Amino acid sequence: MRVGKIRSEKIRQAARGEICTLNGPTCRYDTETTVFCHLNESFAGKGMGTKADDIAGFFGCHECHTAYDSGRLDDKHFYLLRAVIRTHRRLLEKGVIKL
Repeated sequence: MRVGKIRSEKIRQAARGEICTLNGPTCRYDTETTVFCHLNESFAGKGMGTKADDIAGFFGCHECHTAYDSGRLDDKHFYLLRAVIRTHRRLLEKGVIKL
């Protein structure tokens, strides 16, 4: 089954003012800098010049987003799995996505 790119302004905007769900070692817990951070993996829809799908990401503060994008995140898989699950739970709580 092939699905086109998944884009949602509501998901991206839902990050505004939220707490960081990555909470890596450099996290500043700064809700003013939180954005929706797309995963950098091809299985998430990432391609050359294309961001991953809007369901493949997490809410991240500036520090955590930078650590992830620059590859400076030790135990990356633990932090990413936790962050994506936390983000999806928050999106459900806010009614942005539904079951």
